[in-house]
Amino acid sequence: MNHAVINWSKTFLHDTNAGLHSIGQAATMGVQGDLLSNERWGRRCMLQLQEDENWSKPTTTTWAAEFLLREGESREFLGSCIRSGAVHEAKKRRAKPVITCSFPCGKWLLKIGARASPICELCKRERGMRGASIDSLPTETVAHIQSAGCNLQKKSVIGAHNRCWKYLIGAISTHGEAKRSLEVLGDDKDRQLHTLWKETKIGEILPWDDIEEEAEKLLESRREER
Repeated sequence: MNHAVINWSKTFLHDTNAGLHSIGQAATMGVQGDLLSNERWGRRCMLQLQEDENWSKPTTTTWAAEFLLREGESREFLGSCIRSGAVHEAKKRRAKPVITCSFPCGKWLLKIGARASPICELCKRERGMRGASIDSLPTETVAHIQSAGCNLQKKSVIGAHNRCWKYLIGAISTHGEAKRSLEVLGDDKDRQLHTLWKETKIGEILPWDDIEEEAEKLLESRREER
């Protein structure tokens, strides 16, 4: 939180008059009590920085701290997951280093001196297999190896995404209200919109040809703007 206060000061107090105006405005909004508590004032600074569209780095110390300090579902859900006896211990062991930014990926191993380079070894291997250049390899971060941006992980990532989607759709269909007006069209399969239009009655309300015509108009308009 103290780090958030420092970042807030550098961002909003670089101009004395503007800084005084910001503090005065905060006081008139009834948050002057926050100035009497370091923790509450730090949280106020953190939230204001998070709302700033030009801010693109952690407002506190790390992204892990940012995640754990966020109010709402994240911290409570994470705690219940770690405490749950139904969750396998191996999954808990993997989750903890991810949220504390100590997962043993290339970037972390370089930081602790266990590896000479932070590059993604999977991407290096994949490029070598197809004879491509291994210049400008991406950094092996948690975000990289858990995304489809890593070609050797792509199949696993897409599979995990599809399993999550299948579970959510199944839960909505099973536990949803009986009298709801919502109909789930996608089920557990990936289908193109054109296919859905054929399999459902949407075409009776809005013909597919009309969709294509409107889309082409929008595309043509953007081409002209460029």
